Amino acid sequence: MLARAVRRELERRGHDVIALDRAALDVTDARAVDSVVRGERPDVVVQCAAYTRVDDAEADEAEAHRVNAEATHHVALACRAVGARFIYPSTDYVFDGAATSPYRPDSPTNPLGAYGRSKLAGEAAAREAGDYLVVRTSWLYGAGGRNFVATILERARAGQPLRVVVDQRGSPTWTGSLAEILAGLMERGAPAGTYHATNRGETTWHGLAVEALRLAGIDAEVAPVTTAEFPRPARRPAYSVLDCSATEAVVGPIAGWREALAAAMGEGV
Repeated sequence: MLARAVRRELERRGHDVIALDRAALDVTDARAVDSVVRGERPDVVVQCAAYTRVDDAEADEAEAHRVNAEATHHVALACRAVGARFIYPSTDYVFDGAATSPYRPDSPTNPLGAYGRSKLAGEAAAREAGDYLVVRTSWLYGAGGRNFVATILERARAGQPLRVVVDQRGSPTWTGSLAEILAGLMERGAPAGTYHATNRGETTWHGLAVEALRLAGIDAEVAPVTTAEFPRPARRPAYSVLDCSATEAVVGPIAGWREALAAAMGEGV
């Protein structure tokens, strides 16, 4: 989902993009990673490959760690060997959600579940590249993959009941916006380090559902429920808002989440 948006944005900006899917390169294969990176000698590597099944990770943490951390180690070392900048998208799930104000890039981490732990380990591995950007985002949606916005619209159009959590807060982020931010950080030579990148503003999952239905012109009731009423295998942070001020200092103002959602839906998300 993110890789498609990144490829499109970088090509739009005139960059030469080598887009490798899993069939072309299994990032868990250290020798294959080293061979490809040394052969292509890229200026920048963006690792969109990831294990993102949050609930499944609770029962399969070893696999989540293999993809999100061990594979990142392989890519980071290969980047270091050829002097490539390494960009590693990460997640709000590295935080526990106990905060009441936006998390800064240097805020203490404390993941609640296996997925968050695997991505936090991936962040540590990414730093092995030397020239790295860890870019945390949240509540990602976009074309080309399963996501909350698409699911809500599908269920509403099918006349299915909608029950959505109202006590988790975060910043919905369109893959198109994140791709623009990643490209901006890359092109403007952002100093190595950790950044936050989400669309501006915050809402709940319920608020996101209501806005998506409004923009789609669908008249459907969305019943608010609590996290306790909607149990999942993996615990979610109750508060996932990220402070993106350091990122905006490099790339400029980031679009608000409602504006981004409207743009995304205009493109058929």
